[in-house]
Amino acid sequence: MKTNFFTSKKRKKIILYFFLTITMAFFLFPFYWIVMTSIQPKGQLYAPTPNFIPKNITIDNYINILGAGKVNIAIALKNSLIVALSVTVVCIVFGIFAAYAFARLKFKGSNILFFALIFAEMLPPVALLLPFYLIFKQFGLTNTLQGLVIMQTSWLLPIVTWILYSYFKTIPKDLEDSARIDGTSKVGALIRIIVPVSLPGLVSSGVICFVFSMGEFMGAMAIVNVTRFHTLPLALAQFVTKYSIEYGKITASAVLTIIFPVAFVLIFQRYIVKGLTAGAVKE
Repeated sequence: MKTNFFTSKKRKKIILYFFLTITMAFFLFPFYWIVMTSIQPKGQLYAPTPNFIPKNITIDNYINILGAGKVNIAIALKNSLIVALSVTVVCIVFGIFAAYAFARLKFKGSNILFFALIFAEMLPPVALLLPFYLIFKQFGLTNTLQGLVIMQTSWLLPIVTWILYSYFKTIPKDLEDSARIDGTSKVGALIRIIVPVSLPGLVSSGVICFVFSMGEFMGAMAIVNVTRFHTLPLALAQFVTKYSIEYGKITASAVLTIIFPVAFVLIFQRYIVKGLTAGAVKE
């Protein structure tokens, strides 16, 4: 019986690992294919049969997009990083105070205002593009990185507020009361007590902001039409023309595009799940 038990247990593990391997291969193969396409010569890309392992390797596509060609991905990457980091910092700073107000400071209409904030997030971004464009045009914010930061912040701040609100609700109020007894103000208790304890929620919110901002396309397309202010998604779109699609340059640009979000997630992955699941289980 003992031998049969271990045999059955090992069989279940083998089946589990098999399906895990299939799942990982399913999700990782597109990334593998993007990398392989980016380092193949143009002639191999249009071969009748796909080359899963390239016969010849070249970095011409990377050299071309980093300054030698018409589309300079280095400038677009710099713009994307400036916008993404700015949006992340602004959303985290304002989200901390907004979430704390909703979680701790009960005032008249706070629940209605909180649900209105969440409802605003449900509106499709495409419905807001025309109002944003008209307002930004009046204030001279079109074709500026500042305009992109303001637009993306308005979309992401409700999400950050909601995540941090759920996390702040799980923190015992006794921690703040102890700090207040020692003479600390509400803002001091927030900065010295709540914020350090809420690191997982802050990191998960920051990752969401950074990844969304790096890949945002519609808003950037609506208010930016000057090449020097293009972000990565706008720069990638220039490789698709009416008569051809430059697959090598697109995939090389895609590799550079995903490096920073993937690295960001890998570095802070241990905080992300904890931050997103805060408040899901009540003890």
